[in-house]
Parts: sequence; structure tokens; C-alpha cells
Amino acid sequence: MNVVIDNDLLQTIAIVEKVTHARVDRCIPRDDKLIFVVGRGDARKIVGPQGAVLKKLEGQLNKRLKIIEKVDDKMLFIRNAMLPLKIVDMKEEDGIVTVYGPDEKTKGLMIGAKAQNLRFTEKVVQMYFPEVREIKVV
Repeated sequence: MNVVIDNDLLQTIAIVEKVTHARVDRCIPRDDKLIFVVGRGDARKIVGPQGAVLKKLEGQLNKRLKIIEKVDDKMLFIRNAMLPLKIVDMKEEDGIVTVYGPDEKTKGLMIGAKAQNLRFTEKVVQMYFPEVREIKVV
């Protein structure tokens, strides 16, 4: 997935970093949402107490925000990418990560219509862990 960084995106990143003092590693636009991959420990700075900072930023940018904390552990990164959805268990074999959801509704949200949520999550994960060939939800 190639993300074109234009002036608007650069300004958005600058606003988020200035307001939160968090280090933004990547900003990925998706429909009406912006996905920020931030440094370890910085997700808390963006969310703020009771989500106050996040809500303020969403109002200021007029977009919904999703925050993924960058970590070196592949499985933890996938968990972070799927938050706030709960993962019961995960297994990896030959570059295929299988994610176990707690119920049908959660699994449906993980996958999304025509698997768009799952494929998007997969692409974000592959930016940091190219050895992940596929993510499956069961």
C-alpha cells in the first residue's frame, strides 16, 4: 500500500504531533478516517484522559482517528491494529496469522464488508512485518 503524503497530510501530522507531543510514524488516510501509527507509549498521549484529546483532535481535523501503537512484536502489533476489538487467541504458521475472535459479531467487524477491514489491517501490518502473507479470522 503506497500512501501519498501531500501538504494536507503533512499539516495533519504536524497538528497531531504539536497538540499531543506524540511521534507519528505514519498517517494512512482511509475513507473518512485517518489511521496513525505512533511510537511506543505515544498512543496514550493521543487518546488522553477518557479520550478527551482524541475527541478534540477528531473535531479539529473533522475526521475519525484510529491509533495503532508501533511495537516490535508482530502479534502485539496485530492486536493493536485491531483494537478496540477483542482477540481471544492468535497463531502463526508459514506467514499466515490466524486470529480468533470471541463471537460472531466481533469476527464480522474484524472482517468487514467484502473483507475490506481485514485486507486493510493486513496491508498496514505488512508495512512493518512484510513476512505476514495473510491474516485470517476464525
